[in-house]
Amino acid sequence: MSETLKDLRKELEEADRRIDEAVAARQQLAARLAALERDDRPGGRLRVGYQGGAGAYSYLAAFEHFADRRGDLDCVGFRTFREMTDAVEGGSIDYGMLPVENTTAGSINQAYDLLARANVAAVGEHLLHVEHCLVALEPVALSDLRRIASHPQALEQCSEFIATLPDCEVEAYVDTAMAVSKLVRDGDTRQAAIASREAARRHGLEILKRGIANQKENYTRFLVVAREPVACGLETPCKTSLVFATRHEKGALARCLNLLAERDLNLTKLESRPRPEMPWQYLFYVDVEGNLAAPETARAVEELGPLTSFLKVLGSYPAHAARPPQH
Repeated sequence: MSETLKDLRKELEEADRRIDEAVAARQQLAARLAALERDDRPGGRLRVGYQGGAGAYSYLAAFEHFADRRGDLDCVGFRTFREMTDAVEGGSIDYGMLPVENTTAGSINQAYDLLARANVAAVGEHLLHVEHCLVALEPVALSDLRRIASHPQALEQCSEFIATLPDCEVEAYVDTAMAVSKLVRDGDTRQAAIASREAARRHGLEILKRGIANQKENYTRFLVVAREPVACGLETPCKTSLVFATRHEKGALARCLNLLAERDLNLTKLESRPRPEMPWQYLFYVDVEGNLAAPETARAVEELGPLTSFLKVLGSYPAHAARPPQH
């Protein structure tokens, strides 16, 4: 029996080695492909990635944020956030639009978890006013609907409206725009989707009801990520985003936050997430008002390092207006 276990362990080690070699080879091929695609790209065009289909809120955020480049802007949809950031890392796209929080549903945990491990830098932020619409194939009474599909975040943001339709089954879908595509494919007039007006327009659908989110002032904040950080001039109001883990000591988090306060850095966001593969340990995501190009901000981040067991600077970027535009 012991000899059999030994043989199996050896075979397992060999299999792991082959997997590691295959992963490394795939990464090299992906990098070569990205480089070839980059070289083959029409001159001067900007490629921006988003998660979902055309008409998704991330798609709208990309067009808003890069409005001055619309004439030479290519927006590229990806199935997942991870695939999008992989494309940024590989260089096949220039930027990615990563939603990190919503004023109704709160933080988007998957995005925060990705920021800790992805080799991308935060170079901008964008606030998108989100108006959720209930769309269907044709005019239909709400009482006749039997299914509503959308992205889980959109369903959560519209939970109060959905509760008024007790006969409706709710289906979570990978993306709002893709939920609309599914609606069109199914051709069922008893189905509806929660999506943007743009997604409805693109498919020629009927908008049954607009503004169905729990809160009228419903905004999603996006971080614009790139392969490399971008330096901002000292005259530009900036935010700096960090992620760190504290030492397992009494008052460790308080010491980190007190240091930032003592250096006159205003904290605008504090988020905690479980640390992967380390039960009961946490990563803290922090946004502060400050520019890494400014000596006082750079010094504060440098002094923060010894107080942590892990520290990653996500980037400094121009801060969006503190108050979102009114609609």
